[in-house]
Amino acid sequence: MAKRRLRAIDNLRRSLERSATEEVRKKVLEGSERLDEGSDPAQVARWVQGAMKRLDDAAGKRARSRIMEECGAACAQANPGTIDRVIAKRKKYGNLEEFLEAEKDTLLPGMRLEKKGRALYQYYMPRSFGRAGRCFCSLISGLPPDETISPTYCQCSKGFAQRMWERVLGRPVKVEVLETVLTGAAECKFRVYL
Repeated sequence: MAKRRLRAIDNLRRSLERSATEEVRKKVLEGSERLDEGSDPAQVARWVQGAMKRLDDAAGKRARSRIMEECGAACAQANPGTIDRVIAKRKKYGNLEEFLEAEKDTLLPGMRLEKKGRALYQYYMPRSFGRAGRCFCSLISGLPPDETISPTYCQCSKGFAQRMWERVLGRPVKVEVLETVLTGAAECKFRVYL
């Protein structure tokens, strides 16, 4: 898990290099050099919490959303097994409607789906995943239960969900973050425009 945490911080670093000025990158990454494979999960989570605050202060909403969405896309690329499992399930059904109906409660552990009109609602329920976590991301597994994090962080999950559904459907999709556990909701909710 520790290597995964460090890889996620490297993803943030690369995303900042592509989409932010050097000044913003330095500000956001301040203190990251003190994190290593032996860092305590609470220490990592507090650093991420601070990094998101610094990103919010240093960049506009569109820029910081893009930065975090890129992190999610990198995470999707680094964890293809999750998406490959969904694609394999999709191939079992003749059409999208059959797939969504059959898999609405069992697509992946800790996830459920709901289709309404031309939108798919994807719910993440990390607490039902067999651990007390509030997010599937290892970077913030140590965030104290009474603390929240900037909604900017959850744009990472948006990027992951977007890449997943684009691969499953074989076409571009738009994803919108509606609510998240890390910002105080009971579960994470994303709208995927079909």
